[in-house]
Amino acid sequence: MLMRTLSMGAMVISLAAPSATASGLTEQLQSERMTIVKVDQPGGRFLCAEHRHWTSAVRRDLAALRPGDIVAVERVGRGPVHLVLVRHAADELASPEQ
Repeated sequence: MLMRTLSMGAMVISLAAPSATASGLTEQLQSERMTIVKVDQPGGRFLCAEHRHWTSAVRRDLAALRPGDIVAVERVGRGPVHLVLVRHAADELASPEQ
């Protein structure tokens, strides 16, 4: 009886763990992806739609970005973040996903 109870408990934990991990991964992806509202090239920063604040970024990364573009943010230490273009705004609007 004890073995049965222990095995049932282990099964419940093994089923719950992937769900918690997936939730954490989703939250991490959402915090690392941002939609550009405005780019301040001379100031080396951009305005994020999700967080509604200006974020310092590597200036060469900002050169090709336009409002509406979706970027992934890679933090490197305490300095400006490195931006990786995920999707241009025009691609987002043309996508059949709704």
